[in-house]
Amino acid sequence: MKHISIISRSLPTATIFALIALLAVWPSSEGQLRSPLYLNELETMVVRTTEGFSAQFKVVTVTTDADQAQGLMYIRHLPIDRGMLFSYSRSQVLSMWMKNTHVPLDMWFIDDQGRIQKVVTHTVPHSLDSIKSDTPVRAVIEVNAGLSTLLGVTKGAVIEHRVFQRQ
Repeated sequence: MKHISIISRSLPTATIFALIALLAVWPSSEGQLRSPLYLNELETMVVRTTEGFSAQFKVVTVTTDADQAQGLMYIRHLPIDRGMLFSYSRSQVLSMWMKNTHVPLDMWFIDDQGRIQKVVTHTVPHSLDSIKSDTPVRAVIEVNAGLSTLLGVTKGAVIEHRVFQRQ
């Protein structure tokens, strides 16, 4: 009986230690928990390369100024099949940066029809350097660094997603 009593008293302590361990692996930044990556709905997106290969991703589409300003800031891990699609109401020359972004990314700059116009690979975390589209584009997709090379995504690849119009 005495042994059972000790176990039952130590159970709350064990629970507390388990919660502490869980919090240690939980997203470490309050900013990360408020990220559109965690708060917005995931949608399916397909990229079709110029060589005929296709890959499917789950993306969060961000359209508001606040969500676009935060983007993937504070994210410490981006699942390999996830990304963020920055969608704008009209085509324009876009400029991105890596401020407060911990994960190296590849960026795909996309026109109205969903065709990739520029690919930037292996962006530098925390860099304040401007990453520009060079030509007017409608959207930018950010994925894990290295995926462009791995999948063969280059200028001319096509994105299939609801925000792009086919003509």
